[in-house]
Amino acid sequence: MSLEPATREEIAILARRAGLELTAEHFDQLCSAYEHLERMLGRIRRSRSYADEPAHVFTPTKFIPVE
Repeated sequence: MSLEPATREEIAILARRAGLELTAEHFDQLCSAYEHLERMLGRIRRSRSYADEPAHVFTPTKFIPVE
């Protein structure tokens, strides 16, 4: 997943929508943290459907030792 990183203006819009009133210092910290969040989101596996919550796809027979 290689999307363009969010711009400061886009992050400002998200902050306003969330009702955040940030100082310049706090906004800089939010932008820095958002950069890390975007990288983490890029690592999330997307091969499962939304209905396949991990608890619902567990197959215990996969862990039976082979003799």
